[in-house]
Amino acid sequence: MNILLCYASHYLQHENNDLLQDLNDILITARQFNTQHNIHGVLYYAQGQFFQCLEGEKNILEQLFIQIEQDPRHTQILRFDNHAIQRIHFPKWSMKYVKAHSKILNFFRTLGLDTFNPSALNERQRLQFLQLLYKAKNHRLRASVAG
Repeated sequence: MNILLCYASHYLQHENNDLLQDLNDILITARQFNTQHNIHGVLYYAQGQFFQCLEGEKNILEQLFIQIEQDPRHTQILRFDNHAIQRIHFPKWSMKYVKAHSKILNFFRTLGLDTFNPSALNERQRLQFLQLLYKAKNHRLRASVAG
């Protein structure tokens, strides 16, 4: 059974870590693993927080999430309820990266949130946010990361 597994977390920067390098490492590792295991998804990062949704076989995603929970770059992890899915929404992306941009930040402002805070979203709002991510362009990391 294929599911949608989403979570939010805060980025925990260690003394010698660089945000850009950490994001790049996360994306490289995710894309390799996800390609091998037929997993698709999206990663969004802004203002010190991650939001990630993964689509794929339930057992594989459950094992992957255990690894994510042990990743020292993540803290205050909040996992949202799984949803059974009939189709993959990101078929072209083993891991799509969406950089911070105004449409998404405006979406949060319309909800009365001054900052990017995916943990504050209810289920309906999370699905609306996810729709924005489905439509957003994939980005490559550059010398600096917004937010």
